[in-house]
Amino acid sequence: FVSTVGSNADVTPDDIDFTKTNARIVHLGLPGLHAKLDNPWQGEASGWTAVLKKARAAGVKSNLELASFKPEVIKTIVTPMLPLLDSLIINDFEAAALTGLKTVEDGKTDVAACRKALESLLQSYTNLQFAVVHFPLGAIAALRSGDAIEQPSVNVPQSAVVGSNGAGDCFAAGVLVGHHEGWAMKDGLKLGHAAAAASLRSAGTTTTVLPWKECLALADQWGWR
Repeated sequence: FVSTVGSNADVTPDDIDFTKTNARIVHLGLPGLHAKLDNPWQGEASGWTAVLKKARAAGVKSNLELASFKPEVIKTIVTPMLPLLDSLIINDFEAAALTGLKTVEDGKTDVAACRKALESLLQSYTNLQFAVVHFPLGAIAALRSGDAIEQPSVNVPQSAVVGSNGAGDCFAAGVLVGHHEGWAMKDGLKLGHAAAAASLRSAGTTTTVLPWKECLALADQWGWR
């Protein structure tokens, strides 16, 4: 990645007003890259927690997705946010950072450990209605009902892969579309994988992402793992 933090460094909770939106979900991302939100704010653990409390007061559901910074950075900033979230979408590395479980062994995802990480998160934070861990070969969702749903990823031809920048974000977007529209979690996971697969065809993060029905058609064309 080549990035310039720019105005993100100056964002504060005062810049976000949920009373002027009819949105049902706020999607937050990249704690660890926002200087003022990452630090204590007017008695709150961080600007992030202040934003989440504002969302809750306005009746707006909240979701969080992370960037794979050092585990200690993730744990320090994100742990105070967890009691205020409605959902969480993370990868296997981030699940390990939050729970202390070893979810990756010799470069391979330990699916059972990911499942345990999800169980731990939902047991510790009863506010979470669902949490998802995604990894190259698939994803697991744990629901407040106690159900666990697994969905393999798309079998993308290696010849079609140009770059993976933003694939995790596209996965989260697909899952959130399903959540927003009231789909079964299995269908949301499939759209998440399909959007991520479509994005792999370019070096950009969204250049080759298609409308949702076309993403699913492409995934069906390539097949599922």
